[in-house]
Amino acid sequence: MSSIPNYKYIAVEDESLIRRNLIKKITSLNLPLSLAGEASNGKDAILVVEEHFPDLVITDIRMPQCDGLELARYLQKNHPGTRTIILSGYSDFSYAQSALRYGVMDYLLKPVTLKSLSETLHKTLITMESESDDLDSYRSSNSRLDQRSICELLETYLQENFQQEISFQELGEKFGFTPEYLGKIFKKYAGETPSKYLAKLRMNEAKRLLLNSPDMEIQMVGELVGYKDGFYFSRVFKSYTGIQPSEFRNQRQQNQNIHTDKLYKYPS
Repeated sequence: MSSIPNYKYIAVEDESLIRRNLIKKITSLNLPLSLAGEASNGKDAILVVEEHFPDLVITDIRMPQCDGLELARYLQKNHPGTRTIILSGYSDFSYAQSALRYGVMDYLLKPVTLKSLSETLHKTLITMESESDDLDSYRSSNSRLDQRSICELLETYLQENFQQEISFQELGEKFGFTPEYLGKIFKKYAGETPSKYLAKLRMNEAKRLLLNSPDMEIQMVGELVGYKDGFYFSRVFKSYTGIQPSEFRNQRQQNQNIHTDKLYKYPS
């Protein structure tokens, strides 16, 4: 396993004795895993994740304040590159299985044996190693590009993925550069920041949907252009255009009706 890069993980378990025993077992396996932090509940775990950006989160499923499922859901939504392993008791087995829909790699029954822990971690490391190889290949190919080509590549990526949730931090990692460096390159050759270009793509598509699909709900329009929160979409749209999406739709429809009346109004 020496060729595998070192990965950071955090351990989340409300029972401190169990948590420390888990960490001790992982250390004894001599795997390329470094402890980045630990937490006793999902709420604190999120703070640790936002500070250390771990590659792997190993979490108990039953915890106060924020349980393992809520944590897994948060990670899938905000840190899709972070892998998750769930720990559960026998009574939580079916409950733990439902975590698979949140991208959880695997789940371990408590008390966790060294054998089952080793098997699960090796399987997870193989997956992460494969992803790392793909990323290294991507970075290597991008490192040979000049700045204009990098800008064009990023522009194409945004054009093809603007409807998805996009993190410029993760996008920078994907391209092998810091978000700041990517932003400078993009602004130099595209004349605007990546975030403004992304907003423009989304707003232009939103306008198209608002006008051409008059029966479509505003929230659905927002979701189709990358905003899962309808209120946030309306706020961004107003910031960009000066009016709410519903106002934009109504004004354009009224203008279109006036134009149509003039076009087909013949003198008597």
